[in-house]
Amino acid sequence: MMTTQDPQAATDLPAGPAAADRHVTFLPDPVVDNLLRAVVTLTMELSVTRERLKSLEQVLDNQGLNVSSGIEMLAPDAEDDSARRVERERLIQSILAPIVGGLTGKA
Repeated sequence: MMTTQDPQAATDLPAGPAAADRHVTFLPDPVVDNLLRAVVTLTMELSVTRERLKSLEQVLDNQGLNVSSGIEMLAPDAEDDSARRVERERLIQSILAPIVGGLTGKA
């Protein structure tokens, strides 16, 4: 007979807040908490992005399209470069907003 173990029982970590609760702190300094949250968020996003990029390259390679060298040689035109810059700034702002808000008391 198989028994299922409570996943929380297998670890010494506390349950933690609900995913949408951004106001719970784990450390004495909420600014450090926000920095930690940003690092964890970026790490998760980077991991997913790397996996998807590798999957896309494999799919294309399986179809006879080796895109790796083309990606390295790609030079975006001014319009693409501008759109990428806007998206990069939006990402930076979304990551830094809680940190800056914590420093200024507007979190």
